[in-house]
Amino acid sequence: MKFLFFSLFAIFSLNACSNSKKVTENKQEEIVFKDVAKGDSLFASLERTVCYGRCPVYEIKIYNSGDVIYHGKRFVEREGKYKTKISKQQMLKFIEVAKRIGYMDMKDKYDGPITDLPATITSIVIDGKRKTVYKRYNAPTALKEFEKLFDDLLTSQKWVKINDEIKEEKLNK
Repeated sequence: MKFLFFSLFAIFSLNACSNSKKVTENKQEEIVFKDVAKGDSLFASLERTVCYGRCPVYEIKIYNSGDVIYHGKRFVEREGKYKTKISKQQMLKFIEVAKRIGYMDMKDKYDGPITDLPATITSIVIDGKRKTVYKRYNAPTALKEFEKLFDDLLTSQKWVKINDEIKEEKLNK
């Protein structure tokens, strides 16, 4: 009788742990990729702006669906609009790095009196809150690690050219 009771207890305990893990994983997925506002499905983005020289000018937008849109504007290998798709695990890496470097606690703007430097504007949504950082001068070096995640997508993904007439909103549906 004791053996039967112990066996049933063990089975129920293991099953409960297993179910709670699934609920936690689903809940995490739900919270991690939650929109900031109705109709806003932008998960993370990076934009590199012009300078007085030959600085690369482009932007990368990652949507909650995993769709990624790249728009190369000037002094880049790929000019025009391109798309690719990344996995939820790749998206979680952005969150992991952002949390590790304290991205959500950084200042909104790092700038100085030097006018000919390009700016890098990054953004991410974590737990339903969007954070945007404008960086041009005197930013924490840890911010480069977050920016590198975007830049790595340019070489690690297969990009497909898209027509300029295609709206980004349609790609996100």
